[in-house]
This record gives sequence, C-alpha cells and structure tokens, in this order.
Amino acid sequence: MPASSLPSDLVADIVLRTLQLDPPIGDVRTVCRAWQSIVSQNLGQILLSRRHGNMPDALAHTLRHGNERKPDVATWLVSRAASLEDSNRALLEVVAEEQTVHATELARLLLTASQHAAHADYQDGQALVDGQAPVNAASNGHYEVVRMLLDAPQHAAHAEFRDGDVLVNVARKGHSEVACMLLDAPEHAALADCCNGAALVDAAGNGHSEVVRRLLDAPQHAACADCRDGEALENAGSNGHYEVLRMLLDATQHAAHADCRDGMALLGAAFNGRSEVICMLLDAPQHAAHADCRDGNALVYAASYIHNDLVRMLLDAPLHASYAGCRDGVALVNAASNGHSEVVRMLMDAPEHAALADCRDG
Repeated sequence: MPASSLPSDLVADIVLRTLQLDPPIGDVRTVCRAWQSIVSQNLGQILLSRRHGNMPDALAHTLRHGNERKPDVATWLVSRAASLEDSNRALLEVVAEEQTVHATELARLLLTASQHAAHADYQDGQALVDGQAPVNAASNGHYEVVRMLLDAPQHAAHAEFRDGDVLVNVARKGHSEVACMLLDAPEHAALADCCNGAALVDAAGNGHSEVVRRLLDAPQHAACADCRDGEALENAGSNGHYEVLRMLLDATQHAAHADCRDGMALLGAAFNGRSEVICMLLDAPQHAAHADCRDGNALVYAASYIHNDLVRMLLDAPLHASYAGCRDGVALVNAASNGHSEVVRMLMDAPEHAALADCRDG
C-alpha cells in the first residue's frame, strides 16, 4: 500500500510516538523511510488529525514533544487559528514554554495576527500569572514575553492583575528585571506593597536581595520592611540571608524591628545556627532582640543542636542575656542527653543563673 494512502491517524500515531522518544531522535526517517515525505512535509496537518483536533492542543504537543522542526511546525499551527478562542488558548500554551526563543516568537505571532489576534488580558491576565498553573510568562522570567503582554496595542495585560499576584510570583522566583518592569509600567503598574507585603515577604525569605531593594525603594506604595509584624525579617533571619536582613533593619521608613513577633527571628536563626544573624539581631541599635525572649527558647535550640558559639553569644549578651537554667534546665538536659560536653560546661559555669546539675529532679 502506498504510504500516501495510509489513514492520517495511523501516520499521526507513528509521528507522535517518534516525537515522544527521550531523547528525541529528531529525524523521523528512523521510523520508516517509506513515510519520510509524508511526515516531513505534512507534520502540522498530521497533528491536526483526529488525535489533535484543534490548534491549541496540537501546538501544546509540538512545544512539549517536538524535534528540531518544532519552531516551523508551531508557526504553521499558529497561522491556522480558527477563532479568537483558539488564539487565546494558544497564547496560554506558548507562555508556558520553557524555551524563551520559541515563546517570544510565537507570542508575537499570536498577539499581532491580522485575524484572531490573541488578547493579552485574556481571563484576567492568565498569560501573566495563573494560580493553578506552575508555569507562566512572569514566573518563568520571560522578560520579552511579559513586555509584549504589557505593551500590546489592544487588550494589553495589566501589571496589577489579580491584586498583585503577578508581582508576588515574580518576587518569589527572584526575577528582578521582570519585577522592575511590573513596578514601572506607565499604566496599571503593580504596587510594591500589594497583598499586605506578600511580595517582600517571599523575596526576603528566598534571599532575593535585588528584588527586596526594589520593593523597599519604590517611589510610590513602597513595601514596608516591618509589614506583617516583621514576617519578612523572620524569614530572612531563619534562612541566613544576611544582606536582606541588613536592608530590612536599615530601611529609612518602617524599618523592621529585630525583636518583632516576640523574638521569632532570633529563634529561627538559633534553630538553624545562623551566628551572624544572631549577632546582628542582638546588636541592633534600636529594638534589639532579647536573648532571653520566649522564655529562653533560643538558648534551648542552640544548646540542643551543638551551636557552641551561639550558646556563648546568648549567655554573654549585655542586655537580657539568656538564663542558663531557663525553663527549669531544658537546655542542660538536652545538651547532656546528646553528649554535648562543651555546651554542658558553659551552662553550668555561667556566672549568673547557672544551670543546676540536679534540675528536673536530676
């Protein structure tokens, strides 16, 4: 039987299985030389066979499983958009593409098509950010794609869509260039303090110092370093992001307090052994953290996890030093149980409020 007379869905099965090989073989001649001309010339049409009956689904398959002909086939499929809904759905597939070159070119084709041009503001900016999807233009850091979505001549996306979720996603991932673009948009710009400071909290917790700096320095609606009762400081301190911590404590307005949330930043740093963070929090010129906050839990953590330098630092704090015998000797009990002889010695030799060897009935 001539290859050209074979049913298109059968040929589609052969092509799809070939494209899904890992790693992609890239040359469908290895499947069967008799089908080479059909496959090479009509791959786009095959993908629109009964297996993929509409352009967005066929485009999605091409983007995820295509070989080296991916850009050509995808461009051909984009040109076959039959409706505005087709184009809009295809745009969502394109912005999820991890390869920036393909995403940029196809997004441009969809947004500037002479017929059925996609709307950048489709479904309230889903192309920019989608709370249900793990990937999108903003969170992928596709600078050029985001720029096209914001600058579309008609139906442009808004940087402030979804109450700032776009900026929060970008801040969490640390895409500083995209964050600046969203904050500097001439119209409908994102607000640095959106979502009660969620962008700052996420950026600080992940150590994205450039994004944190931009959020704090925004000329209007700047993020407050002490937002959410100091949650940004707590996250940065627990994760040991020294530079971010310094920015939050030194903010010219609404600076974070080192003792915020009754010392939670200190506790997190002690638990994770962040000696530089502990030193910074205890030495803050204003609102310094108390080494004995929360009934001495910082000392308990430091003693339990063999952070010897932190134990010494907490015991020797000039103000509000930790009591070696706090919480009826829990720090001593934990250190002794774990065989931390040096910590035990420090606790029992403390000049004041030394831990007692017979604490908790021995």
